[in-house]
Amino acid sequence: MTSPNASDRRGPLVYVGAYTPDMEGRGTGITVCRQDPATGLLGAPSAAIPAISPSYLAPHPSGRFVYAVSERGGEGAVGAYSVQDERLVPLGEVSTLGAGPCHLAADPTGRFVVVANYGGSVTVHPIADDGTLGEAATHVRLTGSGPVKERQASSHAHQVTFADGGEWLVVCDLGSDTVYHLRFDAEAGTIAEGPKLTLPPGTGPRHIAYGPAGFAWLVGELNATVTPLRADPITGALTIAGKPFVLSGGQGVPSAIVASADGRFVYVANRGPDTVSVLSVGGGGIALVEETPTGGAWPRDVAIVNGVLYAANQHGDTITAFRCDPDTGALTPLGVAMTTGTPANILATR
Repeated sequence: MTSPNASDRRGPLVYVGAYTPDMEGRGTGITVCRQDPATGLLGAPSAAIPAISPSYLAPHPSGRFVYAVSERGGEGAVGAYSVQDERLVPLGEVSTLGAGPCHLAADPTGRFVVVANYGGSVTVHPIADDGTLGEAATHVRLTGSGPVKERQASSHAHQVTFADGGEWLVVCDLGSDTVYHLRFDAEAGTIAEGPKLTLPPGTGPRHIAYGPAGFAWLVGELNATVTPLRADPITGALTIAGKPFVLSGGQGVPSAIVASADGRFVYVANRGPDTVSVLSVGGGGIALVEETPTGGAWPRDVAIVNGVLYAANQHGDTITAFRCDPDTGALTPLGVAMTTGTPANILATR
């Protein structure tokens, strides 16, 4: 039996979602491993928990459960898993009532999971005491389009996050160049209209990373930019706080964005150039620190765990690791942390 002191010395669990053959991937489900706090590398992964294209994962606030989308070409699903030490036990799945679920988040009260369907909708699913999910209690369809016809012919919800303690649900709609700021009722699981932020045509808002003092940064997938945002101290509504910063000369297809714990640096994965852009964002302005190759192909996600940044190289079948300098933000390569089929998302929990 592991003593409490030995358990405390162990690094956090790291879960990796992947694309499986139904979505032209080489993954087999969700893999689980543990970070080595001394080296920053990842231990040997578990046998994958079978799942259909679990491309994005989210934790329950209690840490007892993990939820994963099942990003299918047709109507997708969201699955629940019980955390049993270093194993995930499947608890079943329910339909998301939309195509291509690509992001999800549990509300801070732990009562609901909200899912973004790339097909243009958002669903809210109740969580039972045992962690299982119910059928959608709320289904909101989004509308709109943008000038990039091959990518913006219709709405494409790409991220759902909670702000201001869960009172507000923020939705990035890549298809309509819109960030929705919706009021969320954590008792009923309902969504009400709120202020929305319209980005320049062709931005393609994909993901937002939040920092301290009301600052946030939005990555535009279609125009390869990072735009600084500021939240209103009373309403929480987001507004543009400065000029967008163009990534990699505008040539890449940026994906994930993550902020350092102190909010001084932002890290953005760039597919195509296959780099991570390290940006200094202190005071709201944006400046390039460095552009670091990931050592793999098509980085779809990045995550920071105990001062180590991991990049999920979707086409390279690797997760590479970098030590983050807390003073400069610069990255020092640590090598390949894991080899796994078509990694799409990295989630760390304890």
